[in-house]
Amino acid sequence: MRIRIAARGSKLSRIQVMMVENYLHKLGIETEFVEVKTRADLFQNEPLSKLGKGVFEKEVNQAVLDNKADVAVHSMKDILTEISENLEIYAVLPRDPPFDILISRKNLFDLEPNSIIGTSSIRRRNFLTFYRNDLNIKDLRGNIDTRLKKYFEGKYDGIIIAEASIYRLKEQVQYYRLDPHFFTPEANQGIIVVLGRKKDETIKKIFNEINDKDTLEIAIAERKALSIVGGGCHSPIGVYFEKYDKDFHGIISSSFGKKKITIEEYFHNMTPYEAGELLGKRFLEEIKNEGIIP
Repeated sequence: MRIRIAARGSKLSRIQVMMVENYLHKLGIETEFVEVKTRADLFQNEPLSKLGKGVFEKEVNQAVLDNKADVAVHSMKDILTEISENLEIYAVLPRDPPFDILISRKNLFDLEPNSIIGTSSIRRRNFLTFYRNDLNIKDLRGNIDTRLKKYFEGKYDGIIIAEASIYRLKEQVQYYRLDPHFFTPEANQGIIVVLGRKKDETIKKIFNEINDKDTLEIAIAERKALSIVGGGCHSPIGVYFEKYDKDFHGIISSSFGKKKITIEEYFHNMTPYEAGELLGKRFLEEIKNEGIIP
């Protein structure tokens, strides 16, 4: 049997596909890579906030819906909280490091005033501004290797990216991990997800064998919290869950100018849906109490 896998053509995306392929090859399944260009690839000089939601996933998912591929592989943080009604999550791989990192010669609080820091994320920009409003934050687009090249060329004093990208690319760089209590990562950051058509039961069963159930429950909790608050791929909200046996530990945070709201909770004997919903509701209640939303 051969499974066609759609994904973007970047180096990091190709590595993520290879990680999925390794699991399938162990099951005796042959694979074929289907490269897809997305809006994010075609308009690399435009800020992500201007391109709208789903810029990393829409065209890739459409290839599956059009039967040009059997499944789509994504970094799960890039897919919207509401998946197409004709697609569903087939599997997730074990989570890689979920944290944000600062690639720099100095840590965040030792950087000189007016240091140039690059990021393409509104969430990261907001957290940076809250902790260091004396930094010069500039938009930084492009694939991870392109961003690293710009940093090494001295165009930035530091850049903030996902630790998982460095981990997967096996890049040797000096960096500082940002504590999730203070710099809460994007929901589902560090998770690779496989999406497929709802009607393809045969292929779905194959991916059920490689699905990491604990990671999927964590992903569900984070996505549920985000959906309650009303977030999407470009929401400035960070959500991070950990799972301990049947219990969950969750952090949700966002920066609103000079205010930063963080809620941290432990949830005992709850489903991931229940834990995520409760964390999201408590966050909404807090930002209402603070007068941030009516």
